[in-house]
Amino acid sequence: MAEINHYTAFGITISSDLVMPELQPLSSQNVSQPAVWIRRGDSSRWPSRPWSRHGTPSLRLAPGECRLELEGLLRLRAWDGCRLHWQRWDDSVSDRDVRTFAVTCGLGALAIQRGMLVLHGTALESQGQAILLLGHPASGKSTLAWCLLQRGWRLLSSEFSVVDEEGLIWPGLQQLKLWDDAARQLGVDWAQTSPVRRGLKRYALRPPVIACAERPLPLRCLYTLCRDKGAAPVQQEDEVKTLAAQIRASRAFSQQGSLLSLRNQAFHPRMYRGMGLEAGLFTQAGALARRSPLHRLQVPEGIKAMASALEHLDLLDPASLQVPVEESGDG
Repeated sequence: MAEINHYTAFGITISSDLVMPELQPLSSQNVSQPAVWIRRGDSSRWPSRPWSRHGTPSLRLAPGECRLELEGLLRLRAWDGCRLHWQRWDDSVSDRDVRTFAVTCGLGALAIQRGMLVLHGTALESQGQAILLLGHPASGKSTLAWCLLQRGWRLLSSEFSVVDEEGLIWPGLQQLKLWDDAARQLGVDWAQTSPVRRGLKRYALRPPVIACAERPLPLRCLYTLCRDKGAAPVQQEDEVKTLAAQIRASRAFSQQGSLLSLRNQAFHPRMYRGMGLEAGLFTQAGALARRSPLHRLQVPEGIKAMASALEHLDLLDPASLQVPVEESGDG
């Protein structure tokens, strides 16, 4: 029988037959009745279901259930907000490759099924307050997060984050993933990294290499990232004013603009629709839009420029980063 491990993520206690270094560990003495059970399963015994049209050939969705099938890798089944079964494609698939999808697609689906607001973003903490960085892949979330960690910030969750009804962000995935080129430019010590999965030039950093927060913290503000690809390259590292000007925040979005942006940044909107939970997403996103300001954050294309600019900026104070009114097009 496989050894059972206990973790916590997003305020959920988890019992798993997979070792999951991405999650905060718990002693078995502190777990009486886990809220989520992760176990190896047999897909041939999974019941047939009528599937939603919002799914894809690899992602099938129904009320209260999500299934992922990646040929050559694994099958996952997450249902009722409390059960996650996994099955590797064959014996060549490692536990590392299985858990890569179990802690993202699997746990994300369970959190959505549990009625949580799950956003595709990275959350960090400083001075007891949190910010949430939203953005599409390659928008710079992980690079900016790494730069902030070097300045004493702590990671709450990467890849996706959960915000509760009181505006608290909960600790979740305690790892930061960097692509090979970004890791090289940032001077990351390769001995402290772990490959995310087979055949992918992406690497994970986890505690104690990175500092992580272990309790929920109030959300100060949200940023949706965009790259400033039109900015002129900085030639001299001591051109502090030029560097700082390349990280700028717009005026806060209107509530309607925030709502639409938050809906689009859900993890994933398709999951909410396919599992019949989109109404709840709108309600929760609307409440968050009224409570926490959302800004568009323009970041420079160059990694060194981004790191240098942060020496003189405070992301807990978006007003100090705002574009003058005549330059901003946000309402």
